[in-house]
Amino acid sequence: MGNFYNSKKSDFKSFFSKMVQNKAILMLLFVLFAGSNALGQVTVTASTGTTLSASYTTLAAAITAINDGTTHTGTVLCQVIAGHTEIAPAGGFAITATGSTGNTITFVKNGSGVNPEFTASPALTAGSLTDAVFKIVGGDFITIDGFTMLENAANTTVAAATNNMTEFGVALFYATATDGCQNVTIRNCTIDLTRAYQNTFGIYANSTHSATVVTTSATATGATGGNSNLSITGNTITDVNQGISVVGPTAAVDHNDGLLIGGIGALANAITNYGTTSTFSGFANLSGTVNGILVRNTKSFSITNNTITSSVGGTTSGTLRGIF
Repeated sequence: MGNFYNSKKSDFKSFFSKMVQNKAILMLLFVLFAGSNALGQVTVTASTGTTLSASYTTLAAAITAINDGTTHTGTVLCQVIAGHTEIAPAGGFAITATGSTGNTITFVKNGSGVNPEFTASPALTAGSLTDAVFKIVGGDFITIDGFTMLENAANTTVAAATNNMTEFGVALFYATATDGCQNVTIRNCTIDLTRAYQNTFGIYANSTHSATVVTTSATATGATGGNSNLSITGNTITDVNQGISVVGPTAAVDHNDGLLIGGIGALANAITNYGTTSTFSGFANLSGTVNGILVRNTKSFSITNNTITSSVGGTTSGTLRGIF
């Protein structure tokens, strides 16, 4: 009887030991899986001709790698897993790389579920007027598709001279006066900033000032200086002073050529809860009015089927317009 008991006791100890080991193995596998999942939050793949092919934990790291190639000779696809959240670098994610016809650069949501969510930095330079969630500076053939862009709740100072707010959801600037942003697409994004700050724009493309000084007129020139063939479709923009503003180079010969804002069905943009005041900070060559959509110095443009709804009560000062 004693031997039988001891045998059973020994078997139990062996079984228990194996269970502990198996649990340890399961925990290890869980950690490894979780780690590999974190490493795969942002994947960059590229066709032949480009060295990019990697996974990153952040979009910021992926953009740094993409920017290392000034001009890509292969198609670049940067996929951000649905539900990913990230704080943007101070000033915004700055995309300076450029693609070409057939060798495009695309930033897109990967998988079903909520859009990847990018929140503005809480460490913006006081008084700066050039902060964005995303900036494209001189980049061509770039698409941003299916992202959510938010102001940071920690940013609350709205006085222009000392503000710590985010001006733009997406901003397009020239790199030099002859190197603007050509063939850019912004689609299926949600932009939600803070209308209480007068210098907020949902999507902004202005070819009449530099990327660093927005209040001094310095127009782009030539066929490549402006933001031609810009497509803005399927976006939801809310809680901003200005919805979409597109301003081309000053000289008629240099005007933007080709602009699409909206379209049939899912291509239409929705701009809501916009409009606060016309006392925004002297951005070069804007209209001096508050607009759902503003287009200047641009030919061959189409603005169709968009929903444009101002804030309750509209502006507290100045002229409020839907499309101008």
